[in-house]
Amino acid sequence: MKKRIVRSLIFAIILVIVYYSFQMLMGVYTTWKYVPDIVDSYSAIDPFGSHQVAFGVKAAPFEVVLEVIIIMVIGVVTYFSGSYVTKKIRNP
Repeated sequence: MKKRIVRSLIFAIILVIVYYSFQMLMGVYTTWKYVPDIVDSYSAIDPFGSHQVAFGVKAAPFEVVLEVIIIMVIGVVTYFSGSYVTKKIRNP
């Protein structure tokens, strides 16, 4: 049982790494493919009266920890579900 728990945690950690790697790669891809509209770029800013631009979202540490915990729980549940199904298929 201890071996299955350790394997499920390793699977969950790998899932978290894959999730954040995918997020970073999508950000890089979006940045490469982004083409700004130079002609109408200032028309969208003028009605708001602001000439500052901010990039990205700053998440609270609690939200990041909660996101990692949820992804890890999904990974553990997926691992145990897969191992249960595999056991049932091998030993009907």
